[in-house]
Amino acid sequence: VKTSHFERMAKYYDRATKILMLGTYGKVRERIVSEPPVERALDLCCGTGYVTGHIDAKTVVALDMSPAMLRVNRDKNRERGHVNITVGDAFRLPFPDNSFDAVYNTLAAHEFKKISNIISEAYRVLKPGGRLVLYDFSYPDNLLLRYTYLPFVKHIVELGTFFVYNGEGWGKILKAAGFKDVESESLYGASILMRARK
Repeated sequence: VKTSHFERMAKYYDRATKILMLGTYGKVRERIVSEPPVERALDLCCGTGYVTGHIDAKTVVALDMSPAMLRVNRDKNRERGHVNITVGDAFRLPFPDNSFDAVYNTLAAHEFKKISNIISEAYRVLKPGGRLVLYDFSYPDNLLLRYTYLPFVKHIVELGTFFVYNGEGWGKILKAAGFKDVESESLYGASILMRARK
């Protein structure tokens, strides 16, 4: 999806996401950010900041390619002095190797055909032992949802750009990038939470 799509969607994005998550918006976020506290975390492809201000870290760097989405994120986290907002390219992160204790990526991976390149960048900027936490749409367990909900999200919301994986698929991608201790958790039948360690 082109950046222009997110520029247009920014002010409606949170509302649309809450609808698409079918009442699980807050509960899912609690699961995503239930990691131990760290010094420095990266919210990669952070968008409007679904988890940015909730990550337990002394410093959170929130990076996205869309200035409009980042403006919404900045407004949400204006009172949080530990959040740094950055425009950047997830395929070429502007950070040295071993920069972060944790990297979060939520509801963004499905946008990218070459997600393995972004995962490799996440691995590069993580410190040894650092954690990757990734949450995204997955193949619904329920067949009705699989053939109604998923096509709706793909063609109406994401304009046809939509790449999803199950736990096994994500496991292969993460391990190929070098990650270990890969864990998979299905959430509410239509999304997946992955955790892994560098």
